[in-house]
Amino acid sequence: MLYNFKLLVGCGVVALLFVVAALILSPSVYQDGALVGAILFIVFLCATAIHAVSSAKSSPNTSWKLDPNGLPDAIIISHLNGNIETFNQAAKEMLPNCGTAITVKDLFDVWHAELADRQQADQVIEAVLSSPNFQYSETLELKGGQMIERHTRPLPAQTSRIWILRDLTHLHAAKSDNVMHTSMLEADAARTAELAEQLFHAKAELEMKQAELRRLANTDSLTGLLNRRRFTARGEKAIESASSPSLWIVMMDIDHFKRINDTYGHAAGDIAIKNFATIAKEEVGDAGFVGRMGGEEFAAILQDADMHSAVRVAEAIRKKTANHQTVSDAEKFRFTVSIGVAAWMEGEISIEAALDRADQALYSAKSYGRNRVVGYELS
Repeated sequence: MLYNFKLLVGCGVVALLFVVAALILSPSVYQDGALVGAILFIVFLCATAIHAVSSAKSSPNTSWKLDPNGLPDAIIISHLNGNIETFNQAAKEMLPNCGTAITVKDLFDVWHAELADRQQADQVIEAVLSSPNFQYSETLELKGGQMIERHTRPLPAQTSRIWILRDLTHLHAAKSDNVMHTSMLEADAARTAELAEQLFHAKAELEMKQAELRRLANTDSLTGLLNRRRFTARGEKAIESASSPSLWIVMMDIDHFKRINDTYGHAAGDIAIKNFATIAKEEVGDAGFVGRMGGEEFAAILQDADMHSAVRVAEAIRKKTANHQTVSDAEKFRFTVSIGVAAWMEGEISIEAALDRADQALYSAKSYGRNRVVGYELS
């Protein structure tokens, strides 16, 4: 910029020299020299004016400063840990304890005590102080109808946070401001919808977990059948509407199960148990329900059955088991099952007596050579 200015001064001096030379020399030269000098002098004046305007535009005004005490909004600067660092005059007027409070939690305690839901406001402050990058805006409705808008955000590249407080009481009192009123209603509706959606998903997740807990409490983890406790409970429920001898018990036990574990391994034993559980469940079908009583022992309760249908189901299970080939890794093997059948007798208040009779018939099947169905005979 200084170089350009010197160039303009030089041009002006040359123009003046042309005018002086023209005065000394002949009239013709005077006319030509005066004309040239006048032109150069006019150029000098124009260039000087342009330079002055450009210099004025390019000179930045860096002398102004912002006085926070002149702002209408309350401004508070705190450390990210919540300790108050400074505040403006509006903050001191809005919060009487602004000069004595050490942390923002202490500062806002006066307002929070007036809220209908203080817990939520306290949780917001805790969330802000535990998350350095957290930005948040909310409106506090205090007793007496005072409405305060509170906004906070971290200051860039600093360890401080700014809090901006604005009294909106007069705006809320202006009921004619339909645009603002509608905007607030829409914002509240959006937040309500969001909360409702969150509650819906939380409720669905809770119900899924409760259903899974019920399943785990009522079923055998290996086979998916009813466990002994749930099987017995369903049996007690079944006898409430049963009439003798329409309810039959089928007790089943895999033959030589220890030999399967010793020969092929416990993994093969687990596969044999799962395969048999599938066979028993398929053959019983809708006629009743099946449970795993423990180890390699299973039981089924057949409802609305008679002796012939109960024996027929038991025999179908025995045959299908004997014909089934179990595969475990590279090993293939077969196994058999012994079955005992007994009827629940009318007048018995528990299913346990019928289970014991079916169990006795099962052990008779074992003693008779296994791989057979034996019915309990009443003496």
